[in-house]
This record gives sequence, C-alpha cells and structure tokens, in this order.
Amino acid sequence: MSENNKGFSFRQLFFRDSEAGTQEKQIQNAEPASNIITQASLGVQDQSLVENFVQRLQNLINQNNQPGFDFLEFTETLFEEKQNPNPEVYKTVFRIAQKIDKTLTPSRLLDSAMYYKNLVQQTAEAEVVKGESKKQGLRADKDTERNNLDNGLKDTRTKIQQLTQQIQALQNEEVTLNNQLMAIDQKYDSQFNDIDKKIGAIRSAKEQVIVSIVDIEAGIKSNLS
Repeated sequence: MSENNKGFSFRQLFFRDSEAGTQEKQIQNAEPASNIITQASLGVQDQSLVENFVQRLQNLINQNNQPGFDFLEFTETLFEEKQNPNPEVYKTVFRIAQKIDKTLTPSRLLDSAMYYKNLVQQTAEAEVVKGESKKQGLRADKDTERNNLDNGLKDTRTKIQQLTQQIQALQNEEVTLNNQLMAIDQKYDSQFNDIDKKIGAIRSAKEQVIVSIVDIEAGIKSNLS
C-alpha cells in the first residue's frame, strides 16, 4: 500500500453490527466499550449527523496517517480478517505486521492508537467548543431580542394604562358636562321667569299710568278747553 493510499473506512470499526457469541465478548473485554460506537448507543441523536462526522473524522485520520505500518494499517488488516476479531486474529495479524515491519511492537501500536485518539479528541472538542460558542452567541441574540420585545411590551402596556386613565378622565368629564347640560334649563328657566314677571309688571304699570294720564288728559280737554 502506497503512502498516498494508506487509510481505510472506519465505518466498520465505528458502526459494527452486534453479533452474539464469545468472540464479541472477548473484544469487549479487550477494549473499553467507549471505543466502539454502536447503533444502539446513539439514542436520540441524529444518525445522519453522527455518520457525517464519523466520515469527517475518518478523512482526518487518513489525512494524518503516520508513516509506516502503524495502528491504522493494523486495524485495516485486522478487520479484513474478521468483522469481530478474536485474540487469535489479533495475534495472527500482528505476526504478519512484524514481517512487514520488524521493529513493530505492541507498544508502538498503542502509541500510534493514542496519536489517533488524541487527534480525534482534539478535533471533536474543537468542534464542540465552536458549537458551544455559537450557542452562546445565539443565546445572547435571543436574550437581546427578548429584552427588546419585553421592553417594547412594557412601554406599550404603560401607554395603554395612561390612555386608559385619560379615557376614564374624559368619560368622567363627559358625565359632568352631560349633567351640567341637563341642569342648564332649570338654571336659566328661573331667571327667564323672573325677567318675564318684571316685563309683565312693567307693562301693567305702563298701562295703569297711561290710563291715568289719559283720564287726566281727557279731563283737561273737556273741562278747560
């Protein structure tokens, strides 16, 4: 395998179908369960998002493949032999690997595995930090938008309260003015009556005086002419 073509699909490593039997139990005993992401462990996570990021991590690992026969090539050969390799398959693949690279040791394989784990860990954590940062930014935007709307709502409610008070005051004024309007006839009718009485009295007095004058006038004409 050339250096440019080294690497393989980790899909069969990260997404392996469960098989009953002692072989799977031996593998589970040989490595932590956290190293193998099974379909059942995904829970409510979006499967397509998980698979997409697995593909990105696979590409990252392949792009950063260390020179020589390391954990990557060992794993590729291991899974070419069997879906769920047992201890004998591990030993057989290691013997084959040592024929390719006589300096290869389990310690070197573990160091290489640690290199890829750290690469994946750092990349994933960086993505998580980016995600959390984006969430914080969205929360800040949400809080700002919510505060603006909340303040706007408070201002509107204050204006409604003020307008309600103004309306109540105008309604009270309307009642007062209406009552005054209803009482205005009574207020002026008494004055009109007083004036009418005076006018009537003046006219009566005028008539009486004029009659007296006319009587005297008539006497003058008849007795002194």
